[in-house]
Amino acid sequence: MGKKSKGKDKARKKDRKKALRLAAAEVDAVSAAESRTGAAAIDLSDKRARRTVGANELAARLAGLSTVLQRDLSRADVGEGLTRARLSALGLLVMGGPRTLGELAAAEHVRPPTMTRLVHAMEADGLVAREPNPSDGRSVVIRATPRGEKQLELGRSRQIAPLAESISDLDHAERLRLEDAADLLGRVLRSSTWESPEPTE
Repeated sequence: MGKKSKGKDKARKKDRKKALRLAAAEVDAVSAAESRTGAAAIDLSDKRARRTVGANELAARLAGLSTVLQRDLSRADVGEGLTRARLSALGLLVMGGPRTLGELAAAEHVRPPTMTRLVHAMEADGLVAREPNPSDGRSVVIRATPRGEKQLELGRSRQIAPLAESISDLDHAERLRLEDAADLLGRVLRSSTWESPEPTE
């Protein structure tokens, strides 16, 4: 690996570590980290006084961190033949179960012809298979094969490896705050309603 590549990798790792620390700091005032690490409890008035970031600003900051995270994940090497599009489609099929081609296309926000080409390629590589739709005998559903499930597991492991390395560099208190941030963010996202954009090629 050349000096330029090493320099880029070092810069990316520094960006990831900075993003992780920012994510942990976003929920520092309202998380349970203080009680879990033995810090004295703060009263309600102090909590309110420390909540100086508006909802819109906080949402924008989280969206920016999400962009950084997605950029790094998309750059990760997930293995030969397993593109980001394949990884995403396989994830839907493994986690959500078999889907029709139309359902898969809608979930991935692409048009059916685009998804048809992707499914044909994955089927040729043994990652997915077609089977009769149990609720409609006139159509078929796409399911992940055992080979596809294994490829997904390996691909995700390789994809998150750089991020996991950065997390391992955090100290105990930072990791606790980041864990609380992840829990809180998950709850916020589950309670949100999002309007799906129009599919694009």
